[in-house]
Amino acid sequence: MMLYETKGNGEPIIFLPGLFAGGWIWNSVVRNIQDKGFKTFTFTDPIPVAFEGSQQKALTELDTITENCSTPVYLVGNSLGALIALHYASQRKDRVKGVIMSGAPGQLEMEAGVSLDELKTGKDKYTTLLGSRIFYDQSKIPPHGIEEVKYLFGTEKIFRNIVRWLYFSRKYDVPDVLQKISIPIDFIWGEYDLITPIEPWIDIAKNFPQTSMTIIKDSGHSPMVEQPELFTEALLRKISSGHMHIK
Repeated sequence: MMLYETKGNGEPIIFLPGLFAGGWIWNSVVRNIQDKGFKTFTFTDPIPVAFEGSQQKALTELDTITENCSTPVYLVGNSLGALIALHYASQRKDRVKGVIMSGAPGQLEMEAGVSLDELKTGKDKYTTLLGSRIFYDQSKIPPHGIEEVKYLFGTEKIFRNIVRWLYFSRKYDVPDVLQKISIPIDFIWGEYDLITPIEPWIDIAKNFPQTSMTIIKDSGHSPMVEQPELFTEALLRKISSGHMHIK
């Protein structure tokens, strides 16, 4: 497990990777907030590498960071990383000040538009199709992201870890968890997210007082990559003011 840490004396923020993408998805956002003085931690590898196929390993790795922070942390996650952030907050309530979730599974079934077996073949047409579902602006699909997907699905041990995490996400009861925690849980969602559609999360934001929703225009499943400036602005607003109303 590789971890990238930036200097800073401000509040600590942990950025979690995605299921199919490493911490590079946060590069622009992290750069944007460095000047604000926040101390940031970013996992370099995707979830099935950084945490293998184990929920316990994810908790342990996050514990390693939070135990060395003098104040509670903010957790920021996209896709499955967002669900892991929520799960950690539910298990370690005293260590987390707030959670920012984007493109999380756990509500509508993920619609990747391509099967696991198809992705496992490593054929360009399938990885490209996945990219087209993730990104609203096709020109922003990073070539290295496509290669990363091929590697993850082409490595048998990592593929098995992916399957374990998908099982975790599909049985996770988000509303039940939210009923048990009171810290701010803020959603920053891409307007055109086809993988984890926004509608049920808007409903959650209306029904749970500790949650809020900000919608990022002209972006899909990964707004921090497609619209990093807008995502950064939303992130900083949530951290500084606590809750935002639906926009």
